[in-house]
Amino acid sequence: MSQHSEDSSLLKNVDCGTPEQSYNSTLEREFEVHDIGNLVEVGDLEPAFSFRKLLRFAGPGFAMSIAYLDPGNICSDLHCGAVAGYKLIWLLFLTHALGLYVQTLSARIGIVTGRNLAQHCHEQYARSIRIPLWLVCELAIIGSDIQESIGTAIALYLLFGVQIWAGILVAALLSYVILGIQRFGARKVEALFIAMIAIMCACFGVEVFMSSPDVREITKGLLIPRIPASATVQAVGIVGAVIMPHNLFLHSALVGTRRIKRAADVRHASIREANFYTTLESGVALLFSFAINATIMIVFADIYSRGNSAKSVHMAEQHLPGLVEAADLLRGAFGDLGPLLWAIGLLSSGQSSTATGTMAGQYLMEGMMRLRASPWLRQFISRSTSLVPTMLVGVLFTSRLDQFDEWLNVLQSLALPFALIPTLKLAQSSHVMSEFAVGPRWRAFGWLAAAVIIALNVYLLLPLIVDLASYGVAAACMALALLGMYLLFVYILVASKVE
Repeated sequence: MSQHSEDSSLLKNVDCGTPEQSYNSTLEREFEVHDIGNLVEVGDLEPAFSFRKLLRFAGPGFAMSIAYLDPGNICSDLHCGAVAGYKLIWLLFLTHALGLYVQTLSARIGIVTGRNLAQHCHEQYARSIRIPLWLVCELAIIGSDIQESIGTAIALYLLFGVQIWAGILVAALLSYVILGIQRFGARKVEALFIAMIAIMCACFGVEVFMSSPDVREITKGLLIPRIPASATVQAVGIVGAVIMPHNLFLHSALVGTRRIKRAADVRHASIREANFYTTLESGVALLFSFAINATIMIVFADIYSRGNSAKSVHMAEQHLPGLVEAADLLRGAFGDLGPLLWAIGLLSSGQSSTATGTMAGQYLMEGMMRLRASPWLRQFISRSTSLVPTMLVGVLFTSRLDQFDEWLNVLQSLALPFALIPTLKLAQSSHVMSEFAVGPRWRAFGWLAAAVIIALNVYLLLPLIVDLASYGVAAACMALALLGMYLLFVYILVASKVE
């Protein structure tokens, strides 16, 4: 059945009423399959800025920002602070600014069209493109979930001595509890996410005040772009850790929880107002995210700079500290309070991001592959897909979790173009976005950012190809073939037309 036929059939099933009622009923049916809870009324149009209206839109942006605060990001901040000191704060800020740009595009796609990014990918791409695209994004979600579940498990180990494998199971069970709150409405689960962000702010904020960071070096790290030669992997890892591909699918779906007026006489103004408040809320949420990530980087930069700076950096390069070792470092610097705050903040980070990752997985699976199932079954499938590899990593590679974490961040960076390119293509399409399509300048900025991310990924992969070449011609040819397939798939997404 064509998409036009599907839309026509859907519209025929909508009860008769005013044009706005019919349109909103259609959108409710679109979002109903996501089980995102009751729609939130945002009220009538406001002639001027309204803080009360901002609060009505507040929620999806903070839920989206959870992915910027997951254990993968915390571990990335830890490594950057240990290896590069304060020198990568500017890159952390830049990636958050880029994150705001792409998250804004993702949210606007959902607001303007009433469909999320995964649904658009199903409609726009042929099966031969859609399935590999889904697999790559699903692999990125699994990689992210490994980081998040293990982060939660480590927090439980630090707090209660729970074994890692048992902590992973507890994290899975707790994520079901959090997602179950959705049944009571979107505002309830959004409030829980905001509370968890507040806990992270308190825990990591206290630690930065307990330390004695060099304010001058922090300022230089924020204003002067520089990447130490020893921190190349960490720099690329920041991009993958901060801007996660699954988050674009998540945000475009979460904005559907706000009911905006779509009658012909107010549609343009209502969508424009929703875009404004959603962007503002996302900016505030990501500002908190940047502050939390920066405090972690600053704390460990301070710890590693207390002794012989060159010796400390050399030790960090030889053996990057993990989340468990970080607790020992904090105990040595601040006493027993340091690791306690660290574990509580890590628990909030891991558990909240595990829940949002599961939400993103079910939106991606249902929207892109059109899998029809009950909400709890979709959650079970999404969690199970990630739980098995997470348990394997947690049981078999306990002593090498930190190396896994670093390369999982790189995996996120490698997968990012496969969510970013469809977002850019849809956001610039006048067929999809009508008068809300992005202008030429922002369009050029988006493609420049995508090109930089792809170039960084290739730069990171080339040394690996050289290393593999040492194992023989066959290994080198296989590595080059995989790089060629990666670039070919990127080209196909760029060249595909959006209608």
